[in-house]
Amino acid sequence: MSSWKDEWMGAIVFIGSSTTGSSMDALAAAGRLGYTAILITDRKAFLRRRLENVHLIYMESLEEGMIRKQLFQLIQSGHDMKAIISFVDPYVSMAARLCNEFCGAGISFEALQLMEDKMTTRLALQHNPATCDFAMIPIGNPESSVQNYPFILKKTVSNGSKDVFHIENEKELNITVKKLTKHLQGMPLLKEEFIEGPQYVIEVVVIDALPIIVAVIQQEIVQDYTFIVTAYDVVIGMDEAVYRRLWKTINSIIAEIGLQHGTCHFEMRLSPNGWKLIELNPRISGGAMNRMIEEAFGINLVMETIKLYLGEEPNLVRKKRQAVHSTYITINNIGYLVELEGVEQAASSPGVVDVQVKPSIGATIMPPLSMGHRYGYVMAVGESSEEARERSENAVRLIKFYIEPF
Repeated sequence: MSSWKDEWMGAIVFIGSSTTGSSMDALAAAGRLGYTAILITDRKAFLRRRLENVHLIYMESLEEGMIRKQLFQLIQSGHDMKAIISFVDPYVSMAARLCNEFCGAGISFEALQLMEDKMTTRLALQHNPATCDFAMIPIGNPESSVQNYPFILKKTVSNGSKDVFHIENEKELNITVKKLTKHLQGMPLLKEEFIEGPQYVIEVVVIDALPIIVAVIQQEIVQDYTFIVTAYDVVIGMDEAVYRRLWKTINSIIAEIGLQHGTCHFEMRLSPNGWKLIELNPRISGGAMNRMIEEAFGINLVMETIKLYLGEEPNLVRKKRQAVHSTYITINNIGYLVELEGVEQAASSPGVVDVQVKPSIGATIMPPLSMGHRYGYVMAVGESSEEARERSENAVRLIKFYIEPF
């Protein structure tokens, strides 16, 4: 029998993780590559679950100084750390910097760090044609800087859609400013031009300053006061001229932010004036993104990202080409979940490859105010995008939430 120390030889350290989605896929990918996954987390939810082939280290805070002490302890115990990586905000650039320091990697952590701040990103790209009009909102008198509605208002450092708002008038502005600054007194807010057009996620790997577009995924968005993505559709065919303009735009952005070696994802809109940058994030999208890309093209993007951090060459060659559509579940009522039906029936429907339902019986259910209020998804494949969509939507209809109002 191998000793506890031997089991940890050849390890990949993960800083932070969600309990589902791409970051969890990465823990499994480390094992498939032959390494032991060590997860350093501050989420107590992981203490209540057993993760197979994952060594868990719980810390009350993922502050860099404390993580450094933990890494030194691992080294002193004889553990051979091959890579340090994070797939969740706000630890991506910190993990990349530590990976360079402890493991001799060459990840562009400065560029990743730049992406973690929305204002810094906009300032770095202010002369790029893909940048929309933007400005900083003064906290004391926010309406003084506003010239036109509608626009987008967000935190300069945010972790998702819950901090992004569509502002149509002064009343909404004042309410939103108060909400966003409640726990962040004195922090600036970022105002951005509202861009019309279909929105896409573009997953990108950069090797020696050359960006490789791994996948393009169209988002279906319900737009009200907030933005909720209700479906994702992997694009398996795009007009060649449109694609060339997309690659040119991405290449120019990558060059301007200085990303030589690393991964990121873009959120962009195809406007009447060309491709416009909505968001730029230093990691793969969360949720079902990794699984969708693997079903569509046979590429496990989190695994290939780990290879990049290990100093190996990622294999980004498409092994297949299959339409994939994921429909997310949202609820229009508020109350307690008392019964759930149809999950097994949905999972066994034609073309369905994955069904995830988050809430357990007794959980509070509400209409979506953020992406966190999506209660699961159904992913389906097909010969065409239309067939994949139809299969996904039909299966979703089989899932029934029974809710007891408050």
